[in-house]
Amino acid sequence: MSAAELPLWTAEERESFFAAIARHRRAAWQVSAVAGVCVAILAFVVATLTSPLFYAVIGLLLDVINLVVPMPDLLGTVGAMLSHAVDNIETQSVGSWLQLAIIAALPGLVAVFIVLLTLRRIVREAEEGGAQELALRAPNLSVLSEQRLANVVAEMALAANIKMPKVAIIDTPVVNAAVYGPDDETVTVLVSTGLLEKLDRARMQAVAGHLVGLIANGDVVQGMRVAQTLSLFGFVARLSDGIVDPPAWSRLWQTLRVALKPGASSADSRLILELTNPFGNAQSSRSAGGNTSNQMTWREWIRMPLFGPVVISGFFGGMVSTFLLEPLLALIWRRRKYLADAIAVQLTRDPQALSDALGDVGNGGGFPAWCSHMLVAGGARRGGLLSGSSVPMYPAHDKRLKALARMGATVVLSAPRRMPLWAQLLVGVLGVVVVSLLSVAIYLLVMVSIALSGLFTLLPTVLLHALLR
Repeated sequence: MSAAELPLWTAEERESFFAAIARHRRAAWQVSAVAGVCVAILAFVVATLTSPLFYAVIGLLLDVINLVVPMPDLLGTVGAMLSHAVDNIETQSVGSWLQLAIIAALPGLVAVFIVLLTLRRIVREAEEGGAQELALRAPNLSVLSEQRLANVVAEMALAANIKMPKVAIIDTPVVNAAVYGPDDETVTVLVSTGLLEKLDRARMQAVAGHLVGLIANGDVVQGMRVAQTLSLFGFVARLSDGIVDPPAWSRLWQTLRVALKPGASSADSRLILELTNPFGNAQSSRSAGGNTSNQMTWREWIRMPLFGPVVISGFFGGMVSTFLLEPLLALIWRRRKYLADAIAVQLTRDPQALSDALGDVGNGGGFPAWCSHMLVAGGARRGGLLSGSSVPMYPAHDKRLKALARMGATVVLSAPRRMPLWAQLLVGVLGVVVVSLLSVAIYLLVMVSIALSGLFTLLPTVLLHALLR
């Protein structure tokens, strides 16, 4: 079929923007619920796998202090609980197993919470610092296009019943716009001079409606949460890589040490982009400075207790983040872009203006990687949030136009490419196979981690505990 002019829908078939908003919001939250459950389960699994190390360290520390001051026998208490559960495995109630699971994961959950708080601060500073490096400026009200921008943003904010966001301009020929900020109260609309020069008032108002729609729908906060979630599993993956590759640990520690300092924006941005793509830029440096002989050094012997709890957990976190979380979150983000388009139509009552504006913007891009998920339109740029996902975080250009056509716009689409039935069946079968293999891999990783933890972490801990007590 050749390129065709739309709309393809009659007045009866046309979708109102209210129905479109409800449909996209419902779809976004359905996938969000699935992603939330997956994140909770994965965080619990990672916490459980790393908990033996924390119990060993805390228990042995209490044993050493007990030599001087009486301290409770943590390892003995935990061991007695595990022995009782194993001896009475057939009579244990569901509540008892749940209590045992919580106790088994508790130190790891506390560590996960602390890491999340730290990553939250780093993500916020990464955005704030990255914006400062762009040399942004306020609109010059003596320039018609910039005065018009300020006006339409104010109009759309008033129509959406939200606080007027700040407006900033970046002098670049790139045709795009974005929103950024640590929260909804301090959000900023960022527009390029290239976009101002290309769009008329109606199209600029439609773009402003899309950006305000992102703010009104809470995408600014959601974007921060996505970055924090991916960074958590990316951090565990990078940490485990450093255990087996000392130069990699040195790089991570140097970046992390600088990023933990207040206001270290460049390091923050670099760290976040590395963590959200845990396997994307992994570079082994053993040949440059690691131990290349077949003999283990004393440092490697000391690191042996970390192989079960940390290394396997890190590989598990990185693998699941890459093959499960990133595609799920990208699907959510695509729905939220459709939702912002529908909100823009609600605010402007003009689907045609947004359709024309998207045609002017094209595939977008050209903005820094840290705000690549908050653009009006995004291309295939690598290096940003969700850039490592196999599912693009932005809907295809023609699909966005088609959604606007359902709301009344007249657009021209490329010739549709239909996937043959056999290809659809093949993709479905491959999807089932991948999910099945991933489930088996997760189970095997957990079993291997338990075995390694028992051999290299729990066994030495039990021996030291017996000597100290």
